[in-house]
Amino acid sequence: MKKRPPPKLMGKTPTKTKPTRPPKKGGVKAPRARRAAHGDELVRRFDGAKELDGLLARSGALGDVEDVVQAFKDAVAKDVPPQPVIMALWEDEPRFDSPAAAEALFANLLGLYELVASGQSFDLGAGTAVVRTRKARAPAPPPLTEAPDTDWLELAWRYLDDAPRERERLGHAFDNRQDALVSLIDASGLSDGGFAFVRELCFEVFAMLELGGRHVGVVDEAHVPDGPPPALPEALRQWVDDGLVEAEAADEEPLPEAEHPDVRDLALRLVGALWRAAGAR
Repeated sequence: MKKRPPPKLMGKTPTKTKPTRPPKKGGVKAPRARRAAHGDELVRRFDGAKELDGLLARSGALGDVEDVVQAFKDAVAKDVPPQPVIMALWEDEPRFDSPAAAEALFANLLGLYELVASGQSFDLGAGTAVVRTRKARAPAPPPLTEAPDTDWLELAWRYLDDAPRERERLGHAFDNRQDALVSLIDASGLSDGGFAFVRELCFEVFAMLELGGRHVGVVDEAHVPDGPPPALPEALRQWVDDGLVEAEAADEEPLPEAEHPDVRDLALRLVGALWRAAGAR
């Protein structure tokens, strides 16, 4: 990935300066594509192979309905949830003509998973009513004793997405403890979309580290280097890059492509500062 010189933090920002773009209170929602694949807000349905094949083709998926069914059968046999299987259907990110098309696609994919997981016989070519199995809450992640890997981050994120009260609690902790960090993001000169992405990503990393038993200390300007991003666990670096791909494809406040290098640089430097501030409890 090409890199440009890192953006300078614009001047000295007093620790208690409030950003001109007020942060969302009580935490932030996870990136749109991840949440859609998680599917809690969707009515799961299956409109038939013809309808789903069309939705898959228009979104740029790598397979058709029969490929999806086989992938779901393998996932059910291994007790794998549908979300990682669904997100693996695209090389990068799905393409949608409208929010309604995105909703229809994910609702059908999740509905098809329910049908496969139920073990009941159904006609793949016809629309079928879907009775959703009761969703078990994702388990809390184990204590984080070393650098997180991709599996640990996914588990922590799923738990955070399933536990709104815990998310709210951690959102208040982030608002109270990381006021200076949010001010730094606001002072960086990013667009509203860039500001929202970096803030939400920082909250997400902060919350997951706290769930792992780490206490993430206050991050201010003195903790954020001006030079290239510091060494960072590879899984956290990948988390930033995956989030950037989703942010550029978002329906609401998409991240401008031209801003990608500066946003990535600042996000990596701030996530690195949060990681260094996360001492063991």
